[in-house]
Amino acid sequence: MATGAAGGLAAAFNAPLGGVIFAIEELGRGILLRWERRVLLGVLAAGFILVAIEGNNPYFPNYHGQTSVPYMFLWVILCGVVSGVLGGVFAWLLAKGVAGTAPAKMRGWIRRHPIYTAFILGLILAGLGTFTHGQTYGTGYEVVTKALDGQTVASEVGISKLFATVATYWTGTAGGIFTPALTTGAGIGVQVWSLTGEIVDQRLLVLLCMAAFLAGATQSPVTASVIVMEMTASEPVLFWLLICSLIASIISRQFNAKPFYHFAAGRFRQRIQEEAKQQEAIKQDAVKQEVTKQAVQEETK
Repeated sequence: MATGAAGGLAAAFNAPLGGVIFAIEELGRGILLRWERRVLLGVLAAGFILVAIEGNNPYFPNYHGQTSVPYMFLWVILCGVVSGVLGGVFAWLLAKGVAGTAPAKMRGWIRRHPIYTAFILGLILAGLGTFTHGQTYGTGYEVVTKALDGQTVASEVGISKLFATVATYWTGTAGGIFTPALTTGAGIGVQVWSLTGEIVDQRLLVLLCMAAFLAGATQSPVTASVIVMEMTASEPVLFWLLICSLIASIISRQFNAKPFYHFAAGRFRQRIQEEAKQQEAIKQDAVKQEVTKQAVQEETK
């Protein structure tokens, strides 16, 4: 599992080092992960095969923004705090689900009418897409590309993408949160840049918030920093990405103590166990009925 998950991440984003870090930090958390050659070789093989096919090109355009600005620590703290709060809220909403966050009076109706609930969520998604001129649809690659290039991006895209991703996840049809989280982080960076008077390079704040929001959503700061660094070829900013991601991860834990991926895995495991118990109970009932039937037949004879 560790090899497949980390290798898939490395291949999807052309980030072999990020895949290795993901396996160590996320998949190895709380368990004794046996670091045999097959794990490392699997991750590296996935990355090298992609490089051989498509070349050693970052997933997003190369970062050409500033690597340091006056009062850099203050900007890092600001981006870390904002992204940590929003990332924690994001993970909390995903973990709770639509029924868990709705008022108590509506929870029963939501559980009894999943189709209607999905329809309402679809209308919300359509409304957010219309409001942002379609920028909340899909992975958001174009939004991140424009933001990292310093081009104009609507400041409301970040928050809108956050709620659009939550609504999609609540319908049960989400393909993942990794790339949407990066898009949300980029939008948050644009929002911070706009609200602070545009006095620093937009591209730097976008980069910091991308890593910080992903760290806040997953509580994996090292993975978030390395992934963003590899995806944007922003090695000179790696130190600041790490600091910003650590701040965001610490703040996110105040909203959701358990990392999202581990919470989701635990819920999936619990569902499988419950289904297994139900199947076992059905089998036992069938056996009892068969025994009773045979006993009745013997008494009749």
